[in-house]
Amino acid sequence: MNVGTHVSDDCVTEFNKLKLGKQYRYLTFKLNTETNQIVVDQIGQRESTYAEFVGHLQNESRYAVYDYQAVTDDVPPRQVEKLVFIFWSPDANQPVKQKMSYAAGKEALKKKLNGLSKEIQANDPSEVEEAEMRKLVLN
Repeated sequence: MNVGTHVSDDCVTEFNKLKLGKQYRYLTFKLNTETNQIVVDQIGQRESTYAEFVGHLQNESRYAVYDYQAVTDDVPPRQVEKLVFIFWSPDANQPVKQKMSYAAGKEALKKKLNGLSKEIQANDPSEVEEAEMRKLVLN
């Protein structure tokens, strides 16, 4: 853990609105390099789709939490809902120092967000395709 990385209180507040209040579908977080603080970047409203979420991932590292829901193939089918932590760190067009800063801050954020079920570390868009998310959540 990067000792100098701090997590904004807003991150925890908005996460609890997602987890407990079911107000959002997803949150993205970014590292403010000037203050060395992790802050809320984007909030996805409850009706947002997974495709919309993936569309917001940029060419820069981000942390995210997605409230993913799926229906199993069981008989009878059952609804599964998991809070998935995503560490998005694309390989291309990103300075090494920035990637390292994000990697170092990941654990600081995860420690503040209680109740995460699954985790994905993705470096390529293929790693965050919905089929991959569904497979992770249902296993």
